[in-house]
Amino acid sequence: MTGFSTSAVLAILLGALLVPVAFVPYVAWTYRRRGTLGFGHALIAVAAIVSALALWTFTILPLPDPSTISCSPGVRPQLVPLASLRDLELGRNGVRDPALLQLVLNVALFVPFGMLVRHLAPGVRARTVVALGFATSLLIELTQLTGVWGVYPCAYRLFDVDDLLTNTVGAVVGVALAPLLAKVPGQEVVPTDQPRRVTRARRLLGMAVDVVSVYLVTLLVLLPVTIAARRADWTSDRATFDRVDGATTLAVSVLLLLVVPLAARGVTLGQLSTFVRPIGPDGAPPPVISRLARWATGSGAYFVLAALGDLTGTELFSRLGTLLLAVSAAYVVLRHPRGLSGVASRTTLVDSRDRGTSTRALGVDPRSLGLAVVATVLTANVLVAGLAAVGAVAPRVSAVVYVVAGALLMAAAVAVVPYLLVNGVVVIRKEGLSVTTLLPLATGAAPVVVAGVLVLALALDLPWVAAAALGALVVLGYLGFLVVAFLGYGRWYARRPPRGRVDAVVVLGSRIFGDRVPPLLAARVDRGVEVLLDQLVDEVESAAVLVCSGGQGPDETMAEGTAMAAHAVDQGAPADRVLAETGSRTTQQNIVLSRDLLRARGIDGPMVVTTNDFHAFRAALVTRDAGVVAQVVGAPTAHYYFPAAALREFVALLARNPVAHLSVSLGLFLVSGATALLVLMR
Repeated sequence: MTGFSTSAVLAILLGALLVPVAFVPYVAWTYRRRGTLGFGHALIAVAAIVSALALWTFTILPLPDPSTISCSPGVRPQLVPLASLRDLELGRNGVRDPALLQLVLNVALFVPFGMLVRHLAPGVRARTVVALGFATSLLIELTQLTGVWGVYPCAYRLFDVDDLLTNTVGAVVGVALAPLLAKVPGQEVVPTDQPRRVTRARRLLGMAVDVVSVYLVTLLVLLPVTIAARRADWTSDRATFDRVDGATTLAVSVLLLLVVPLAARGVTLGQLSTFVRPIGPDGAPPPVISRLARWATGSGAYFVLAALGDLTGTELFSRLGTLLLAVSAAYVVLRHPRGLSGVASRTTLVDSRDRGTSTRALGVDPRSLGLAVVATVLTANVLVAGLAAVGAVAPRVSAVVYVVAGALLMAAAVAVVPYLLVNGVVVIRKEGLSVTTLLPLATGAAPVVVAGVLVLALALDLPWVAAAALGALVVLGYLGFLVVAFLGYGRWYARRPPRGRVDAVVVLGSRIFGDRVPPLLAARVDRGVEVLLDQLVDEVESAAVLVCSGGQGPDETMAEGTAMAAHAVDQGAPADRVLAETGSRTTQQNIVLSRDLLRARGIDGPMVVTTNDFHAFRAALVTRDAGVVAQVVGAPTAHYYFPAAALREFVALLARNPVAHLSVSLGLFLVSGATALLVLMR
């Protein structure tokens, strides 16, 4: 690894160590200055930490052994402006000239400085940012000139006035480019005195602040103990040191997460930082018993288990703590922001700036592709944490489960390609050739083709082609993960039974043949009739109706809604409860026009939407976008047709937000391809 890459890696690693230290104050600062924490702004703040460290690692490190420094004749400073231009040999070396590269790197080193300071401190004038860049460069050069301010007997790096000039030019360029950072999404600013509803992200952020603050305070307490232990050679007794660590962590957690909330109306540091407070069922601050229950079933339980693991040397407690943390996070993300501790203590969360309860945290709306991705990740984490807990008690059982699960995953990954290829042939034979029926073949063939190109490129020593193929494989992996999340979460979502009373059941239409309702559409209508009849069990309370929604296509002899309504009556739906919406041509129109039809009849309550299982999740997203309160349930689909239909739905989901997915795919392709190219061309 070259010195340049070593400095870059070192800056990133040190930045990763400093981010937890800056995390708690950054969250508190950003909520009080910007009203919220945006993901984009947080990334820029992390980039500022790494950039600041890079200035040090690139210009001062590595620190040499003082015994290797020779002060005779020593490193003489270069004080002639623009003297480095005489070292350029562009005619001989072209753009690869070392002197030119040095100048470019000196400019590039301070471009992030100008961009980040200008963006993160918008009140500072551009000329002041440039002056700060000059002063920072001068500090670096003086550090080099003085041998790190007297640490070394003389300079071991060159003081160069041209470095000072090019660094300042870099700061100027950075100031000019700073407006580009405003284009980064996730930097919204909201009024700091405006109460807002407590969301899952806000709740998880507060939980993270609490956990990180406990570990940081524990580290500060243990630091002098560790130093003393090293001097007294106590560290050789690892068990004793672990017990001290566990006891300290437990004491700090009790202080920060129990004693402080008991004295502060139940509010922890994380909740205080994110403007959140717990309330009881009556809207008042929770009583002491509820605060104790929140601690005992939330973060307190996690730290007690972690401390017991250290104090007793029993791995089971630590594994159970990790499992509890994963389950708690999963509950917040997938069910309700109040979390397991809120359920146990019968409390919920509101914005601390709200004197009432209008900002009370609400249950999770499951209609979200992002939630599908998070649910997949959290489910995997819960399973891994559970297996780790089992492994602490029965290592052999856990090992067998790991081996079997790994073998099944590998077998599934290998089998999915031939399955898609075979299914593609079957669905084309049964349904004819179309874009939809071609999707299984294309999906199955894509990894085979890209892998073949990679093998061929490696065999022929074509590094650029191999790097591009590797980048393409990474992108396919990203899309494959999204497909798994979509399929798993979508199947779960489609099979959920409807809950509560609804005013209407809407069946989404699809193609008919003459006046015949084909099996695919018949399954939707049958599911809708089933839901309607369940709603009509109590005739006194329910006035639910069934809306069959679908217009007439150019190759259809009648409107889909009319044919569906007749089929619904044949299947036992009361004729006076069946309505036909015949003007829609798309899923969105199905939802919107059905809603308008119901409103015209004075029906404006919640509804259930029925469709096929492969289509349920996207239909749910459409209902959410339309502002319709609806549950979407799915009817079964023929097994041979499901892969093609599901892949079509997945493509449609990607098309809902093409810029984001294209940006992620392009970024993965460029980063992985560039990394592969560096390795292949060494």
